[in-house]
Amino acid sequence: MTRIGVIARNTYVLAIYAPGSTIKIRRSFESRRPWHAPSVGEVLSIGRERLRVISIERSIHRNGRAIVHRIDVMTTVARMKRRARRRAPEPPRAKVIAMPLGDGSVVADFLRFHVLVRVFGGDPEAWLDALRQRSLDDVSGADIRFVRWIRARLRYDPLLIAAIRRMVDALPLWNRASG
Repeated sequence: MTRIGVIARNTYVLAIYAPGSTIKIRRSFESRRPWHAPSVGEVLSIGRERLRVISIERSIHRNGRAIVHRIDVMTTVARMKRRARRRAPEPPRAKVIAMPLGDGSVVADFLRFHVLVRVFGGDPEAWLDALRQRSLDDVSGADIRFVRWIRARLRYDPLLIAAIRRMVDALPLWNRASG
């Protein structure tokens, strides 16, 4: 309480302390109007630093006619969450099968079309089972790659086997070689 007729001078001080320190003041503000104190957990930007408020202490001191309203803000360095880098989603490991290296020969693929139709009746699963029973040498690795490519194409083009049959039937290659 102030005496009647005595004008008290109110001063409002906001002191922001350095991270982890109770002595070193990073920034101090003084005003004749009250400060809006930050809340605990709020992040303050002081220069290039980002500080998180961990505690707030309020005090009032009288010195003759002056009344000092002090707010001490204790801080720590704010650790901001880093944004995750956008990466292409990786396929589940259990569903990924390594494709063996194969040759890119057009003639070899042409003959594989004939083998698929004439030997295995256009059934890529039967050919794949036969290849799995054999050892995985360089030749069968290329055949496996071809059969898997055919299976993948059949998923979105079910009439592919019919087109391959027409192509193989139009060419008398197999008949001359076997006859």
